[in-house]
Amino acid sequence: MKSLIQALILGVMAALATYLTFSTKMPTWVLFLAWTSYFLLGGNIKSCVLTFIQQVLGILIAIVIIYCGNSLAQSLGSLWFHCSVTVIMFGVFYLSKLRVLNNLSAYFLGMIVWFGLGVNPTLGEIFEASISLLIGYSFGFTNEFLNNKTAKRFSQ
Repeated sequence: MKSLIQALILGVMAALATYLTFSTKMPTWVLFLAWTSYFLLGGNIKSCVLTFIQQVLGILIAIVIIYCGNSLAQSLGSLWFHCSVTVIMFGVFYLSKLRVLNNLSAYFLGMIVWFGLGVNPTLGEIFEASISLLIGYSFGFTNEFLNNKTAKRFSQ
């Protein structure tokens, strides 16, 4: 019975997530990527907040890659775009060596979000991507919270 209820919780929450993203025109896949990140890279509030911050930084890094790479490519040729990527990713590697913001995968997931959206870098688009991530994390948290409540109820 416990797994049936947990499956129902997951199904209803996923339906709510798609309803929310469809009705607000948010990118559904970004919400689900964040939901997945909650379980793969987080699992508790502190690590999820840090992962979220790193994913937003990944979005900003992707924007820097695009701007720097395009600027260099326009003036010096396409090979310079790749040089720009090399230098920026070199920095990201060392950024991931910090004591707190140390999850290289989270930075890459943030970059994937930005490159996947294929939108112009405006504050509105950055905000929308960040909100989609945040909502995805909240769905992950809520799903886990409800599953734990269900598990406790059936273990008594």
